[in-house]
Amino acid sequence: MTQINVEIINQLSDNYSYIIFNNSNSSSIVVDPSEDEKIIKVLKKKKLKLEYILITHHHNDHTSGVLGLVKEYPQAQIYSPSELFSLTINKISNGDKIKTPLNEFQVFAAPGHTLDHVVLCDKKNKLLFVGDVLFRLGCGRVFEGTIEQMHNSLNKLLNLPDDMTVYCGHEYTLNNLKFLEHLFVQNDILENTKKQILRDLKLKNKSIPFILGDEKRSNPFLNPKCEMASKLKKNNNYSNLEFFRYLREEKDNF
Repeated sequence: MTQINVEIINQLSDNYSYIIFNNSNSSSIVVDPSEDEKIIKVLKKKKLKLEYILITHHHNDHTSGVLGLVKEYPQAQIYSPSELFSLTINKISNGDKIKTPLNEFQVFAAPGHTLDHVVLCDKKNKLLFVGDVLFRLGCGRVFEGTIEQMHNSLNKLLNLPDDMTVYCGHEYTLNNLKFLEHLFVQNDILENTKKQILRDLKLKNKSIPFILGDEKRSNPFLNPKCEMASKLKKNNNYSNLEFFRYLREEKDNF
C-alpha cells in the first residue's frame, strides 16, 4: 500500500491547511486553504497536480485561498458543505463519501462551531481532518450552533478509533493548555501531556497532528469521563452536557 503523506501548510497567523499526496502519482488534495500562494509554491516544488479542494466549513480563514487555487488549477474539484464564491462545487453532507485517486473520505456532519461544519474521516489511512471542531486540549467556539450540537459533534469523534491521526484548523494548543492548568491544578496527566506538547513544539514548531486516543485521555472537552475531568464533574453532579457547557463557558471567558 502506498504511503499517504500530509504536508502541513502554515496559514495566516495561526491557521493550518493541508496537502495530501503520495509518491506514486502527481495527484493531490488540499484541505481548508487560507492563502493560495503558500500552497501553490509547495505544489509546484513537489510537482503535484491539485485535483481536489476539500472544505470543512464556510469561515473565511478556511476558504479564502480557494479562488487563487482554482485560477491556478482550474481542473480541481471542490467539495464543500456550503456554496463558495459562486463557484461550481460538489456539496457534501453527513454520510457522503469522497473518493479520490489517493483515498476515500467519509463525511460526518459536525455542527456547533458553524451549522455547516463537517469532519473528513479516512479510516483506512487513519486520517481525521476536523477543522475547528476539535483542537489539541480544546474544542472550537460555538458560533452558529448550540452547545448541545457541539457536544454531539464531539461525541462522534469520541467514538472513532484511538489510532486516528488528527489534523485541526488552528495552533491553539498552548492557550488551551494554560486554560486547563488554570482549571485542573497539579494534574499528572496534564503535566505529562504538557511535556509531550513542548517536545513537539521544540522539534517541529507545531503541536499538530495529534493522536485521537491521547485526546480521549487528556481533553475534557472531548471526553468528560477522562481521569482529569471526572472528579470535577462528579463533585458538581454535572451531566456530560452540563459539564461541557461549563467548560466551554469558562474557556470563552478565560
